Amino acid sequence: MVRIEELQNSADKNKEQKESNDRKIKIIFIASLLFFVFLVLTAIFREDGIIKSYNLNKKLELLKSDIGNLKRENERLSREVYALKNDPAYIEKIAREDLGLVKPGEIVFEFVGRDYSDYKGRLHR
Repeated sequence: MVRIEELQNSADKNKEQKESNDRKIKIIFIASLLFFVFLVLTAIFREDGIIKSYNLNKKLELLKSDIGNLKRENERLSREVYALKNDPAYIEKIAREDLGLVKPGEIVFEFVGRDYSDYKGRLHR
């Protein structure tokens, strides 16, 4: 009988030890999970977190695009300035189109009410 009681006590101790180990594992798992959630939330919402980084990268891309557009506009304006300084044909074109100037003796025909831009090449044969 003593042997059976010893086996019973040993089994009870093993059961208690297993339950204790299971509780420790659950506590460690929950603590790890909470720590992971804390790290994720911190990475997302802190001042230099993921959201701020994403917004800054988006703004950077917009600024790069603006820089590219401004460079192209600057190049176009530089070409126009050069043409205005050095190309008499371009100066004449601007004077005619933008300022409405004509050479002495020229007759200007103005078409009103219809867009004749499609016929521009065919009208001057």
